[in-house]
Amino acid sequence: MSESVNSRVISIKQVLLPLLAHPRVAFSLKWFVYGWLFINFLQYVQDDILAYNSSLAADASLADIILTFRTTIDTAAWLVLIVVFELETHALPDAAFTRWLDRVFTAIKGLCYTCIAYAAYGYFADTLDLYDLIPLGHIDDLCSVAGQGLFLQLDAADYSEISLASCAALNAGSEFFQIRGQTSIVSANELDSIRTMGWLDFGNAIVWIVVVILIDVEVHLQSADKFDSKRLSYARLFKMLGYGFLIGACLMWFFYGYALYTWDAFLWIFGFWAIELNLAEWEQERLKELSVETSSSV
Repeated sequence: MSESVNSRVISIKQVLLPLLAHPRVAFSLKWFVYGWLFINFLQYVQDDILAYNSSLAADASLADIILTFRTTIDTAAWLVLIVVFELETHALPDAAFTRWLDRVFTAIKGLCYTCIAYAAYGYFADTLDLYDLIPLGHIDDLCSVAGQGLFLQLDAADYSEISLASCAALNAGSEFFQIRGQTSIVSANELDSIRTMGWLDFGNAIVWIVVVILIDVEVHLQSADKFDSKRLSYARLFKMLGYGFLIGACLMWFFYGYALYTWDAFLWIFGFWAIELNLAEWEQERLKELSVETSSSV
C-alpha cells in the first residue's frame, strides 16, 4: 500500500521508529513512564487535598469541591485513556475486538473526555476567579490576620496557612487581595505569575484534548487500513503542532520554577509517545500483511 501522502508529513512516528529495532528498550521505557505517571497522580491527589483544605470554606458547594479536585479527576481520566489506548494499539489481539468491546471502549473514552473537558473548564473558571478579587487595603502585615483560618497562595499550586509562626515571612509589606468566596489571599507580587500559569494550564488542557482526539482518529483510520488517507496525514500533522505547543508549555513551567509541573508534563508527552510507538509498530506490521496479501493475489 502506498504511503505517498503520509511520507510528506513529519510525524512523531519518524522519531520513534528506531526504537522498534530495540523492543526490550522500548518496553522498559514505556513501563518506566507509565509507572512514574501513576506516582505523579498520587502527588496531585495530595496537592488537591491541600488546596481543598487551604482555599475552600467549610460550607463550600459540591461544585466548588469538584472544581478543586479537577486535577485529580483530570489525571485519573488521562490514566484510564492511556490504559484503553494501550489495549487498543498493542496489548489486545485483533481477534479480541468485538462490537461489544468497541462499544465499551467508546463509552469509557467518552466518560474520560467528559472529565477532561470539565477539568479544562475548571482551569478556566479558576483563572477567571483571579480577576474577581477583593482588595485588602487595610492589611499591610499578614500577622494582623494570623490565626483566622486564611491561607496565602504562594504560587499556582502551593498555599501556606497564615499563622503567628509563619506570618512574618509571608510577603510582608505587599499589597494583598482575597479571592472572592474563598479563604485564600494572594499578593500583588505573585498575582501576574499565577494568572499566567492559569491561562497556560487552560491552554495546555485544550491542546491535550485536541491531541488525544487526533490519536483516536488515527486509531480508527489504521484499524480500517486507511494508511494513505489524507485525514490520517492531517491528523499526524496537527498532532505534531500540538506536541510542539505542549513542549513549549513544559519550558514555560520550567522557566517559572514549577519543577513538578515540568516533569509531569514531559512524562505525559512520553506516555502518549508510547502510544504513538504502538501505532507505528501496528502500521509496520499491517503494511507487511497487506503487501503479502497483495502479492499472493497477483
